[in-house]
Amino acid sequence: MALVFLLLQPILIFSQPLVDRATVFDSASQLKQQYDYVIVGGGTAGLTVANRLTEDDPSVSVLVIEYGPLDKLEPEVLVPGLPPPKEYSRNYVSVPQPGLLNKTQAVYSAAVVGGGTVINGMFFNRGSAADYDGWETLGNPGWGWSGLLPYFKKSENFTPPPPELAEYPISNDLAPHGTRGPVGSSFPQYQFPILKLFYKAWNSIGVPSNPQPNGGRAVDAFYSTLSLTAWNQSRCSAATAYYRPIADKRPNFHLVTLHSVTKIVIDKRKKRATGVQFLQRNGTETVQSVRAKQEVIIAAGAPRSPQILQLSGIGPRKLLSRLGIDVVEDLPGVGYNFQDQPAMFAGVTYDYSKYPDPSPGLYFSNQTWVDLQLKIYYENRTGPDTQAYLSGTTVAFLSLRRLTHDYEKIIASAKKTDLAKALPAGADKTLLEGYKAQQAAILTDYNSPDTAVHELAYLGGETVPLVVLKPISRGSILINSSDPLADPVFDYGTFQHPVDIQVAVAMYKNFRKFVAAEPWKAVGMKETTPGPSVEGDAAIEAAIRNFTQSTWSHPVGTCAMLPRKYGGVVDSKLRVYGLDSLSVVDASVMPTIPASHTSSTVYAVAEKAADIIKARRRKG
Repeated sequence: MALVFLLLQPILIFSQPLVDRATVFDSASQLKQQYDYVIVGGGTAGLTVANRLTEDDPSVSVLVIEYGPLDKLEPEVLVPGLPPPKEYSRNYVSVPQPGLLNKTQAVYSAAVVGGGTVINGMFFNRGSAADYDGWETLGNPGWGWSGLLPYFKKSENFTPPPPELAEYPISNDLAPHGTRGPVGSSFPQYQFPILKLFYKAWNSIGVPSNPQPNGGRAVDAFYSTLSLTAWNQSRCSAATAYYRPIADKRPNFHLVTLHSVTKIVIDKRKKRATGVQFLQRNGTETVQSVRAKQEVIIAAGAPRSPQILQLSGIGPRKLLSRLGIDVVEDLPGVGYNFQDQPAMFAGVTYDYSKYPDPSPGLYFSNQTWVDLQLKIYYENRTGPDTQAYLSGTTVAFLSLRRLTHDYEKIIASAKKTDLAKALPAGADKTLLEGYKAQQAAILTDYNSPDTAVHELAYLGGETVPLVVLKPISRGSILINSSDPLADPVFDYGTFQHPVDIQVAVAMYKNFRKFVAAEPWKAVGMKETTPGPSVEGDAAIEAAIRNFTQSTWSHPVGTCAMLPRKYGGVVDSKLRVYGLDSLSVVDASVMPTIPASHTSSTVYAVAEKAADIIKARRRKG
């Protein structure tokens, strides 16, 4: 296979021209002392905002400080079907989760320019309109579906499905899509034959197919877009879309990699952010500083943005005082409101004498077949390697009404929950008020046929992920040391709100209906995990608590965009409360998690953020 790589790698696999030399620095000594904007984090949001701030006026200077390296354009990054490089991950461990039998849980994050879009499953969908309208209801004017749709479209370069997918339920309607944005949004050129049964199975039990899930109604069985460049079937990351095409064309856009921001520099008298302090990852440099003339923009992601604020004296007073950190602004919500989507992994098997070849299981059992698929990919840009590794495009997103006839009982149960007991320890009273408002908005979605609460993903293999898309439980990410190199304490709070486990039980029961659907009899599908012997709600709940993981790798909410009286950290203009020239623009600002994978929404939030910040500059 080494020869194949050498022969075929020169084929261009990007939709836009790349540069061999980018404006990347690996030493603080190469930087200017001051920039108009300093962006903390060169992931999905950070690159998007940096690109837009530098596009109109060459006199506007931007520095992005990123913990990870720039990827090397490895096949493992570019080819969807290859496992992404582990070196671009930065993972942690949570505290024991009482809702999961006191097991600790992994916390996944990226450490690379482009962030999670370089290593994720490439699933590129949006939530329903109500997911975002709920943000507006919570006190964020302009952040509903109508306010965000132009930014979803601005970021997107959509290509309709190829002829190979004509028999699948995919709309050619361009109305909800953007076709001139930086991020490739399209469909793989191949699908495993068994996937035809997926839609037939759902249809047979009353769940229709939805050809257009990106138009504001993301429910039922659908075929999703991927963040994929259509013409060459390669991964389109934020680095591909927003950095490499312009890196050698904008001397006003600087990027320093392999550095970690340790603190925001604040003029305490004026309550204004004036720059940041940062340190090289390998510790060979002393602490450096750089000034920001206009704004410091935080885009370190939901796991890290709250840590940077807390280390800078912005956060819950009691926490900061206990650690000997001078309190610059008492903001109780910093680090709270942590949300992710709990995922359980059910198992099935088949009568393989009836299974239509090929099976995705060949990736783990037949290296000759694996090598052949990669050769086909390089030669023709077709085959299974156009699908994302261990991911796919076929899902069912179900509303609570569709999921269970007991939806009204679940909603009633939620209304009776003592929310003070469901919040993480140490939560301020303002957070409780915000939690009440969030639950009211979420329960409106729970009662709607047009908003999902559950995802069932299917690639044709023996593992079937079942995901709680809109949990009501909340966790926290809080520092436990004033040392900027120490990891914060991660607490998912999984299943701390009792309704989340009720929804999970309903999901599992629905999974059994799906497996028993008539079309699957043609291939002899049967449940293996947790197994047909697990019967009754109590036994199902016990099994779920045993094999659920806290994360679907979509952390949000830790610097929530909410009114301050609700424990908010930023206002609807993304400004940190109580401070000038400091904003947050990443997934941490999402007040509630949308019923979707989150990368598409992060792009939209960042695109809107860039316009907001530009408007601030124009006003002076």
